[in-house]
Amino acid sequence: MTQSEFDRQAEITRLLLEGVSSTHAHHLRCLNDFVEAQTTYYAQCYQYTVDLQKQLGSFPSSFSNNNQSSMTAGASSISVPTIPVSASLPDPRNCAAAGGFHELRGSSGSRKARVLYDYDAASSSELSLLADEVITVSSVPDMDTDWLMGERGSQKGKVPITYLELLN
Repeated sequence: MTQSEFDRQAEITRLLLEGVSSTHAHHLRCLNDFVEAQTTYYAQCYQYTVDLQKQLGSFPSSFSNNNQSSMTAGASSISVPTIPVSASLPDPRNCAAAGGFHELRGSSGSRKARVLYDYDAASSSELSLLADEVITVSSVPDMDTDWLMGERGSQKGKVPITYLELLN
């Protein structure tokens, strides 16, 4: 009897650890997406700084810090070039980490989504999810931005976006 209880507890522990493993893999994917976005952002910042440095270097030497009187006298005639930073920066709504959820929020359509890991509904308005299943999700006006409406067959309910990966 003790052996059967031990085997039952070992199986429960194994199942729980498998859930931790899939959650860990999801978090690593999200962290990788974040690091890639940060790398792109800082590479663009570096490029803008280099471009600004080149533009500032193209001004006549009479505008150097050594000649304060000519700098203040001619300051009103200087036109400082502007760099259109926002024109090339990535739109946060299109980042990989957002996964297209902002696009879905802006439309009245629906999309397929893969469930990343199990979710037990906390109320009757929510939909329980099983890892790796594919459901249909849509945005509902005035719903919390962390939730979407999920549909599996005839079942319908709120689902947390952090448990989903939108499919093309």
